Amino acid sequence: MQIDYTKVDDVPVVWLNHKTHCSSRVILYLHGGGYLIGSTRTHIELASRIARACKAQVVMAEYRLAPEYPYPAALEDVFAVYKHLLRERISAKKIVIAGDSAGGGLSLALLQHIRDHKLDVPAGAVCLSPWLDLSCSMSSLAKTLHRDPLITPERIRYFARHYAGASDRTQPRLSPLFAELKGLPPILIQVGGDEVLLPECELFQARAESEGIQVELQVWPEMFHVWQFAFRWLPEARRAVSQIGYFVRQIVPV
Repeated sequence: MQIDYTKVDDVPVVWLNHKTHCSSRVILYLHGGGYLIGSTRTHIELASRIARACKAQVVMAEYRLAPEYPYPAALEDVFAVYKHLLRERISAKKIVIAGDSAGGGLSLALLQHIRDHKLDVPAGAVCLSPWLDLSCSMSSLAKTLHRDPLITPERIRYFARHYAGASDRTQPRLSPLFAELKGLPPILIQVGGDEVLLPECELFQARAESEGIQVELQVWPEMFHVWQFAFRWLPEARRAVSQIGYFVRQIVPV
């Protein structure tokens, strides 16, 4: 795998290129971490697995983190990287936005931002255990609270408070659950059956369906938050990444 480090408008980015597996597809990958932690370093192995499965190049954006840089810093950074890809004459039809956890929510916020700025929207998006509701109203009442091994109401509210700052946490760029979905491309969501984020993913899919937007929701029984990280140990993680590859290759044929 070839790894290249560079910058786009002061945003550090990492390019991953599997020499024998990549194609003209480009995935813009946005790491998770509640908008406060995480980096391209913590997520580079997961991103490289996805790159191989999708037969794609991956560009990872090192967006600014809260609390030093609250909303909308992260959205501004990833939007700058997307515009750069278009300036480099990469067709939007060859680009897929992907991310996990907060990066999954940020992916859907970015789709809205691209659409509302009247730029060409990408071919689709892939969201792994996306965080879609920073008001935390649904996650705090989820029936799976006693089963989720990673996310608690206190923890998720902590991250939301620091990223949102003084902003209304129900506004669509912070909480895509409340977004206007018209004009968005096909979306794949993978979420674990034991996650407190499951209800908001289910509601998002239902809303999208009512608005005629294609959202494929895959609920993986007994899986935890971003289980795809456990690629080396869990067959469910390997199958999930394989499904991501299939989805991306279908929406971006070569």
